[in-house]
Amino acid sequence: MKKLSNEQISAVLSEAPGVIRDLVSENEVLRDKVAHMERRDAAEKLAETMHEKGLELDVSMEDLTARLEKAAEQGKLETYREAVDLTGPDMGSKLASLSNNDGNNAAAGSAFERFIVGGVG
Repeated sequence: MKKLSNEQISAVLSEAPGVIRDLVSENEVLRDKVAHMERRDAAEKLAETMHEKGLELDVSMEDLTARLEKAAEQGKLETYREAVDLTGPDMGSKLASLSNNDGNNAAAGSAFERFIVGGVG
């Protein structure tokens, strides 16, 4: 085993605090970058799921991802994810309608009323 002289030990001990501060600083920067990448990835996945379910189709994928990323920074992404999970497939394009047993629109009786409500014909 190699023995260090007092001068060498003194040199190592004098350099140690600066090296440790540099490593801590680098660690914080890398931790921030990893957190940013994880938020971005989670936002992209949620935006993709939203588009698959027919939600926010009028917003581009990039804009939706950016908006969800901002929500993630505020700690709200989990709430968005829960809401999207509660949404069924293609819910953005589905519209409800009422009909009675004979196939006519139940909300309106005459042809004119069905035309006004949206059931043309």
